[in-house]
Amino acid sequence: MAMVSRIFMELVATRCADTRPTDYASKDGTAIRDYIHVLDLASGHLAALNYLRDNKPGVKAWNLGSGRGSTVFEMITAFSKVVGRDLPYEVTERRQGDVLDLTANPALANKELGWKTKLTLEDACADLWRWVENNPRGYRQDPPAELLNAVKAHKN
Repeated sequence: MAMVSRIFMELVATRCADTRPTDYASKDGTAIRDYIHVLDLASGHLAALNYLRDNKPGVKAWNLGSGRGSTVFEMITAFSKVVGRDLPYEVTERRQGDVLDLTANPALANKELGWKTKLTLEDACADLWRWVENNPRGYRQDPPAELLNAVKAHKN
């Protein structure tokens, strides 16, 4: 999701998002990545922590992802749909080391953790846009008064 939010913030900012080259062997020429919703990522981490606690396997690793890649242009299209307008982007040169496809293979996490993604790329885009609209100053704003009052009431 960090990548989702970085791309999104570039797209809605005053400057264009940098889109890497369009010479990849994908359906639209852009790189393929396995973007997932932050809530799916969090539930995957919780499932992994529960597995580690219950089974004590020592060091263990799982790939958390949907197993379905999305191209950079598909990401831009999803954000544009959520925002309700075409978002600007600029095609730039390929970075050294860039690869065509970084899609996770979540089979082990599916099997051992009983974990799968539930939310879509579109859900991630919509939820991030909702957060941005509800928090125009980002993390630099005070919490809502209702939340502070509820916390204070709970302490008393």
